[in-house]
Order: sequence, then C-alpha cells, then structure tokens
Amino acid sequence: MSIKVRGTIAVLAGCLAAAAGATPAVASANVPIEVPLGGVESALHTDLPELSTEAPVPVPGAPEGPRYSQDHVLPQNALPRLPMSTELPATEVGTAVPQLLPTERTDRVGLSTEGTPVRTLTPGASVNPPLSGPRPDRLGLPEVSAPQAALGTPDVQARPGADLALG
Repeated sequence: MSIKVRGTIAVLAGCLAAAAGATPAVASANVPIEVPLGGVESALHTDLPELSTEAPVPVPGAPEGPRYSQDHVLPQNALPRLPMSTELPATEVGTAVPQLLPTERTDRVGLSTEGTPVRTLTPGASVNPPLSGPRPDRLGLPEVSAPQAALGTPDVQARPGADLALG
C-alpha cells in the first residue's frame, strides 16, 4: 500500500472520529443523585441506609393558544396553561437489619420505586370586561354585561408506587 493511500485512510479515519465526537449529547430526562453517607457511618459507628435516586427535569410543552369567541371582547385563555412532563425517578433505599429470629435469614430491608411519567398543567386565566363586542342590532354600540374572570386550575397526573422487601 502506498504512502498516499495510507495518508488518505488516516485522514478519513480522523475525520470520522472527529464527526463522531461532535455529535450532540442526548439530554437525559433525569439527573442521577447518589447520597454519600460513608462519613456519617464512620462517625456514628453504625450502618446507614444506601440511597440512590434521580432528580426529575421537567420538559415544557407547547401552550394552548387563545380562543376567540364572538361573545367576548378579549380572547379566552389570555394567560395560557402550560403543559409540563417529566418522569418520577426510580429510587432504591436499602439497609442492613439485625437477625431477629434464629430461624429467619432476613438481613436487609429495601424500598424501591419504579419510574412513572408525570404530566402537569400550570394554571391559566381569562377575563372579559363589562362590555361586549359591537352589536349590529344596536348600530355597532357595545352592550353592557357582567364582568367575567376565570382561573384554570392546575392539573397533575401520575401513578406512583413502591415495593417494600425483606431479603
């Protein structure tokens, strides 16, 4: 193989490696958290539980746009509700327990939760002033009406659960 071919292959391999390293990183839905309790264990001379979990990162969605109605001067949903979604993280907690009965081989207690999706909606608001839009039957003059204000309540949907186990 000639020196030119080897140089071309080396340059091509270098370009491919640089392109692979330049790909954007995929954002994780959760940030891992490890709780270090080793210093507390040595200071208190006792076994503490092991804890590992993740912090959820909420992802905002597209808000609802305003809705226009013939009976209202201002659009409905003037302050739109913003949907957010994330995932409750999986959590593991475990600790050693003393052997209570000589016939049982239970030496650990653990609590674990599975990850579950969470969907939320932030509160929204809409108002209507005490005047209606122009009325053709009144020669374009507005009609007096009662003022209206509405608040969209927040909404949270999730299905969390946990398992407690002796081992």
